[in-house]
Amino acid sequence: MKELFKRFSVSLFLGANIFTILLLWLSVGMTFISPDVFPRLSLLTLAFPIFLLVDLLFVIFWLLFKARLVWVPLAGALLVGGYVLDYCPIHFSSNGETNDSTLTIISYNVGYMKEEQFDSQFIQLVNTTDADIICLQELGKYFLKRHKDWLDSTAYKTLQAGNVVILSRYPLLSDTIHINFPTRSNHCFACWIDYEGDSLLVVNGHLESNHLSSQEKDEYTNTIIDPNREAIKSSSKMLLDKLSEAAAYRGAQTDSICAFLERNPGRPTIVCGDFNDTPISYAYQRLDRHLSSAYREAGNGLGFTYTRRSFPVRIDHLFFSDMWTCTSCYTDRAISASDHYPLVARLSKKVR
Repeated sequence: MKELFKRFSVSLFLGANIFTILLLWLSVGMTFISPDVFPRLSLLTLAFPIFLLVDLLFVIFWLLFKARLVWVPLAGALLVGGYVLDYCPIHFSSNGETNDSTLTIISYNVGYMKEEQFDSQFIQLVNTTDADIICLQELGKYFLKRHKDWLDSTAYKTLQAGNVVILSRYPLLSDTIHINFPTRSNHCFACWIDYEGDSLLVVNGHLESNHLSSQEKDEYTNTIIDPNREAIKSSSKMLLDKLSEAAAYRGAQTDSICAFLERNPGRPTIVCGDFNDTPISYAYQRLDRHLSSAYREAGNGLGFTYTRRSFPVRIDHLFFSDMWTCTSCYTDRAISASDHYPLVARLSKKVR
């Protein structure tokens, strides 16, 4: 009887482990399908770290109780190893030194920061990094007029479309090139920049927001702290509806950006912004098939760019074409003026 119970227990836990692995693989598989096809199912990508953590806990479990089965969770994790490194790369690198061939870029959702926060934190960030190109999202309507003197003193050229702005110390070769995509309020545009004699294409975008109000975020946080059946049911339905609707928009928006890139093949390109999606998402993975991710190539750790209200995620990204290697990429967590942290990347030209 004891032996029968033992076999049953092993079979039960093995089945649970295999089921977890299948969910892990399904969450990765959903990055190949635009969320506007299966909006709710696409939200499985958000659970990738949970499925991975549970799978790794099974490694410990099998080592303690039946070591010969430890290969099951290890195989499950190894088969998605590239995605694990997308989510949490490990490089143990410093922030890197700049030189004459280094291109320093900041991508930052400033969250409509107030003027005093701009003066005390944003200017300090720019001075510290000596950024060449700055891509901002959620910038106030009168930002450029209000800070004209500072912009003139730093020689930044500016382009703005809606709440999205590009600042460049290199000459601008074009006006804003709007990338039209379905949206409720977000923007994305591109421009050409003269970078050391090359025409550099820079795309700055703010993909569809989840449109969760402060009250809704508070309700979600309170549900985690003090859960009850009705609160969980109400909060879950609200989250599913809003997240899946926004995900569907982002799928179509990503397709529009990629179609634009495909019309400009083989050109030096940088794409960055607030994507409102994690590295395990259709938006990130589709762009990663066109370009290289700066944080994946030179970042270290989880690198959360948004940590407010119990939502720690990395949703701000920077991609670049193959004329560069990324020597450094990090989030500057000393800047607290926004609900996002700035992403800072340094690119070095490849020697050909």
